Amino acid sequence: MRSTFDKPARRLASVSLALLVMATSAACSTESDTPAASGSGGDEIAEDAAKTLESEFYGQGSYAEPPAEGPEAQRGARIAVIVSGVQSPTGTKQVEAAREVADLLGWDLTVFDGKYEPAEYQEGIRQAISQKADVIWLYSIDCPLAETALAEAKKAGIPVVSQEAADCTDVDPQAESYFAETLAFSQGTFIDWAKAMGESQATWLLAQLGEDADVIEVSVPELVVTNAIHEGFQAAMQEKCPTCKVTEVKAQIADFGPALQEKIETALLRNPNANGMALSYDDLMTTGGSAAVLASGRNDSLAVIAGSGFPANVDLVRKGQGQDAGFAYDMGYETWAAADMINRLLAGEEQGPSGVGIAVFDADNGLPPEGEAWSVGIDYKPVYKAMWGVS
Repeated sequence: MRSTFDKPARRLASVSLALLVMATSAACSTESDTPAASGSGGDEIAEDAAKTLESEFYGQGSYAEPPAEGPEAQRGARIAVIVSGVQSPTGTKQVEAAREVADLLGWDLTVFDGKYEPAEYQEGIRQAISQKADVIWLYSIDCPLAETALAEAKKAGIPVVSQEAADCTDVDPQAESYFAETLAFSQGTFIDWAKAMGESQATWLLAQLGEDADVIEVSVPELVVTNAIHEGFQAAMQEKCPTCKVTEVKAQIADFGPALQEKIETALLRNPNANGMALSYDDLMTTGGSAAVLASGRNDSLAVIAGSGFPANVDLVRKGQGQDAGFAYDMGYETWAAADMINRLLAGEEQGPSGVGIAVFDADNGLPPEGEAWSVGIDYKPVYKAMWGVS
């Protein structure tokens, strides 16, 4: 039985496995690169983190079954979904799932690609207003980036709902709210959910590195969601291991590519003792992170976690090419839950619990089949179909 990683200077992620190695270290010390936890009682930080991984993040994580009761399909509704950008795996999957569920619900769905440009977000909202949409559905577009157009939608009496997006009041409590509904998660609000992603990354790293963790965190403070991930990561590291070292490297979306790779390579050079790395989300790995780790020559001595569990990143984990783990969520389930939120709004009913949470995968836990994104082991579609009265 091997540890989570066949890399040197790596602590064991499982308490039971750590105890087993301690008991048999003399017999198998020449067979493994991974040392046992130090001290007669082991590394309590690593052990506690490993227990939390098993109970809260591995497997289905904080996911739950969808609600079994709710209104029937509100057919004939005109729904405009405006996506921050369809070029990323998240945007592509969201649109694919939105079209599938809208077809079942009998909705007239229009899709607008925001192309990651705030001006385009506002144009999409204005087009939805001119088309007299019944509901405007935003995916990954925070209120402050489109506030002017959102005010126009509110004046026109068209409700706006959000999936993975922050209302203006989430950024500034004194601001006006423009979202009629925001998808809730198992953790609570969108911000709570994002903070849990950061907590999951810190927990996984501490399970591997314990009290010796010396981590580089690659954050993206310009986005509400990634700033919340950063806050969750920092809070968890401080709470669980206040003596551990964390070095923050701030990146921007504009850095994606060679500039991002250079930033991470520089951080690795300046922190020669770093043994872990957390990146806010998967795109940071595929647009420079993985290349930086491999170019550094330290792939075998760094524990690296990102998220969200899309095929390209799963492949990096499988092949050990600069990424070792990730937080993960099921975009299909999340989008169906968002559609249920809209259906309830159309029926004049309050939003129910979505059941959408967060999980963690690595090479030995929950790794999806080759070529596939991570998905939760909950058969949610039949539950929603029965509730909506569709087939």
